[in-house]
Amino acid sequence: MASNVKPAVNLQVTTVSSQTDEEKADDRKLPYRISLRELLYQFVLHVVQNQIKRGGNLVDTLVTKDVLTPGERQRIKEQKRNDIKVNGLMMILREKSADRFESFLNALGETGQQSVADVVRLTLHSVGQTGHNPLRISDGKIVHSICKGAYTRAIQPKLKENKT
Repeated sequence: MASNVKPAVNLQVTTVSSQTDEEKADDRKLPYRISLRELLYQFVLHVVQNQIKRGGNLVDTLVTKDVLTPGERQRIKEQKRNDIKVNGLMMILREKSADRFESFLNALGETGQQSVADVVRLTLHSVGQTGHNPLRISDGKIVHSICKGAYTRAIQPKLKENKT
């Protein structure tokens, strides 16, 4: 039996009399782009965490693809804790160009994560963001998320230890 209930869609639209129609259209897309960027970041973060946790060769593959320099690889690999390795790699990746991000996606494919690379590419294509690095930070929200997560995992437990 089909339901006549339609899902609610909330759009945040700001109307300013001095905006052109094109600028207004961009404003309507903005909440989706921000959310989508955060979603893609979390998706890629999860894959990177799994690769590093399993001891995969993603970092080495990124060097062969010229995504990482040998020095960046060394800084990541010399870390003892996996969460610090992951956060370091993610911070480096967010600074890379769109071409280097595409090479990162190719490296994912070579390390058994082709479906992940395809989903990221398809998602970027469907929102007209092909040729961009979605990990790049323009509004600081992802940086806040990274810093909060790093604080929770690394610093906060040490503070609790010192209190006891």
